[in-house]
Amino acid sequence: MAVGLLEMIKKGEGETLEFKEGFGEEREILETICAFSNSRGGRILIGVDDRGRIKGVALGKNTLQNFLNKVKSSIEPVLLPQVEQVEVEGKTVVIVQVAEGMNKPYFFKGVAFKRVGKSNQRLPKEELEAMVLERHREAVSFEDRPVETTLEVIDEGLIADFSREASLARRVELRFKDREEFLRRLGALRNGRPTLCAVLFFSRHPQLHLPYAVVKCGTFVGGVLRREREVGGSVREQIAGALEFLRESLNVRLEIGRDGRRVEVYEVPLEALREAVVNALAHRDYSLPSPVYVKVLEDRIEVINPGKLPPPLTPEQLKRDHPSVLRNPKLANFLFLSGFIEKWGRGTNRMVELCVERGLREPEFVEEDGFFKVIMYRGALNELQRRVLEEVRGREVTSAQLAKKLGVNERTARKYLSSLCSMGLVERKRVGRKILYSSPS
Repeated sequence: MAVGLLEMIKKGEGETLEFKEGFGEEREILETICAFSNSRGGRILIGVDDRGRIKGVALGKNTLQNFLNKVKSSIEPVLLPQVEQVEVEGKTVVIVQVAEGMNKPYFFKGVAFKRVGKSNQRLPKEELEAMVLERHREAVSFEDRPVETTLEVIDEGLIADFSREASLARRVELRFKDREEFLRRLGALRNGRPTLCAVLFFSRHPQLHLPYAVVKCGTFVGGVLRREREVGGSVREQIAGALEFLRESLNVRLEIGRDGRRVEVYEVPLEALREAVVNALAHRDYSLPSPVYVKVLEDRIEVINPGKLPPPLTPEQLKRDHPSVLRNPKLANFLFLSGFIEKWGRGTNRMVELCVERGLREPEFVEEDGFFKVIMYRGALNELQRRVLEEVRGREVTSAQLAKKLGVNERTARKYLSSLCSMGLVERKRVGRKILYSSPS
């Protein structure tokens, strides 16, 4: 490989090859990965200066993994280049191999780049628009089925809203002359009729054609339904209506923000709930005649959508890095372009982060009976529970040790440990005669 690398360097930088002296040029490297993905692909040689001289790079234990994590978190949609380290002339060179992307356009820090000669350039609006439209052209799924109706059901006001949001959120200009031309260019028109995806997103009353495409919201006390609401309208209106119901149903307190203003703080982070509702509507199986359910119970919130996770995803994968597998790629991309989805494949991770930051139990993701369920738990931890978590994080302790550390009696320590064990925040194990407590591994 060293000989091949030297031959590669001799050719010099160009449309598919870039030299970088080290990982300190992180922004430029990420920008080039984005540009290669939107073009014909290419290689980045890290450890080679712009004159083609091999300088080498020093690699720590986690250097390459941290770099790949940065790629995954900085470029949308998510992509993962191949990374290889090569020893040449006694020095280490890292080769980053970037394939031409399958889901163009790709964005780095909200900007789409392309490769022109030796440089990276912003994609012109016309090329960016063409890429967006091409992505939608050939996808085949239930969302692509034509609906037996006319173009009159498509609301030009919703099209205008979407175009404006895409421009603000993603810097994508989606100009249109009329409804038919717009849907055709988005691949949302079949046999002269709007597709299911088009009706769901751009019609004020999609339920006339798909009655079960609604969100049923309910508050339950002791297992008895006390309050309910059915939310219809376009997908965006369903998201807004479901979140309004949740705001009305949850406890809220006022805090003083850093700027001195009063801020409403809900017992479950609204951003996490928004992610759950958006995901349910974006990824539900619209071929199944069932609504999305939002249930508010005494101790938890449940968001349930028809359809299991699309393979190869499993519920266990959703709390760690995982690919974004879309059941309804066009609908999901409409939501991404208009700013409802922020990062591909990060929604469930974000839910977990937000709840844990608030001191709540981690959300659960469950598949059962053909449905997918997100469970978020209500009720923040009190100060003593937080202190218990701090003490068991990264170590094993007995209840007696914890009681001494916290300045409470052992019975109180056991009480708090037991409650945290039931929440899944602390693990309990017996070692000989001792019972040890620790944070989950």
